[in-house]
Amino acid sequence: MARLSAQQRRINALLRKYEPIIRKAFAEAMKKAANAVDKSVLLAALEAGDFERAILLVRIERGVLFPLDEALRNVFNAGGYLAVADLPTGISGVFGFNGAHPRAVEIARSQAASLVTYIMEDATQSARKIIIVGLSENRSVAKVARDLIGRKIGRSRVGGVIGLTGPQTDSIIRGRSDLLSGDPKRMRRYLTLKQRDKRFDSSIKRAIAEGKPIRGARLDMIMEGHRNKALAYRGKTVAKSEAFTAQATGRDEGYRQILDSGKVESVSVRWQHNLSVKPRADHVAMSGTVIQLGETFDFGGVRMRFPHDFAGGAEHSVGCRCTAFYRIRVPRG
Repeated sequence: MARLSAQQRRINALLRKYEPIIRKAFAEAMKKAANAVDKSVLLAALEAGDFERAILLVRIERGVLFPLDEALRNVFNAGGYLAVADLPTGISGVFGFNGAHPRAVEIARSQAASLVTYIMEDATQSARKIIIVGLSENRSVAKVARDLIGRKIGRSRVGGVIGLTGPQTDSIIRGRSDLLSGDPKRMRRYLTLKQRDKRFDSSIKRAIAEGKPIRGARLDMIMEGHRNKALAYRGKTVAKSEAFTAQATGRDEGYRQILDSGKVESVSVRWQHNLSVKPRADHVAMSGTVIQLGETFDFGGVRMRFPHDFAGGAEHSVGCRCTAFYRIRVPRG
C-alpha cells in the first residue's frame, strides 16, 4: 500500500474529526424541526383541507439549521488552516489563514446556504407527497400527520419525513403500498430496500408465506423504522459529502490567500483521483494533471478549480473522493 502524503494524512484526520460533528448537527436540527411543529394546528389545517398551510407548518425554518451552518463553517476554516501547515518555516511564522476575509466568508456562506436551501426544499416536497398520497388512500388526518412529523416518545418525535430526500420519501411511499398490497412479489421487493429497518424482516417474510398483507399498527411500526433508518442514512451522507466539500473549498481559499500574500512565487494544483464506489472515467483520466492556482481543470466545458468546486455541480461532486494536492514554490534567494 502506497504511503499517504502529509497533505492526505491531514485531510483524513480533519474528516475523521468533523464528519461526526456535522452528522450530529444534522440529526439535532431535524429533531428540533419535528418538535417545533404544533400538531394541533397541523391537524386543524389537514381537517380543513388547507394543505398548503399544512405544508408550511412542516417546512424547516432556516434558523433551525444554524448549528449545521456553523459546523460547515468550522470545517471550511479548518481546511484553510491546513494550507498554512504546508508553508516553509520562514513563511509560516508570518502568515495565518484569515477566515474573516470577505472572499472566505462568502465561499463558506455559499456552501452552507446551498445545503440549507436543499434541505428546506426537500422537506416541502416530501410533505406535499405524503399529504397527497395519504389522503388519496383515505388515511385519517391523524395518520397523515404522524407520517409527516412522527410520534412523540418522551419529549422528542421519532419517524416522520422531515429531513428526508425526495427519493427516500418516494421509497417509503412505494414500500408502504407494497406491504399493504398482499402481493408476494411486491412484498418481497420491499425486502430489497437498503434503508429499511431489518428488524421487521422476519414478520414480513411470515406475512408473505401466509399470503397476507401487512396493515394497521404493524405497518405503521415498519414504516416508522424505515423512516428512522433513512434519516440516519441521510445524515451520514450529508456529513461525508459536505465535510469533504468544506475542507476542499477551505484549503483552496487558504492557498489563494498564501499566493495573494506575495510571500510565495507560485502554487500548483494536482488533481488526484481516489477510490470511490462508482469512479467517474473523466476524473480518473484527469488524475495527475497539474495546473497553476487560478487556472481550471476542464471537463468538456465544465471548469473546476479543484475537486468539489461548486462550479462542477452535483454531476462532479456526489460520491466523488478526488483530492487536490497543492505545491508551493518559494522565491529563490
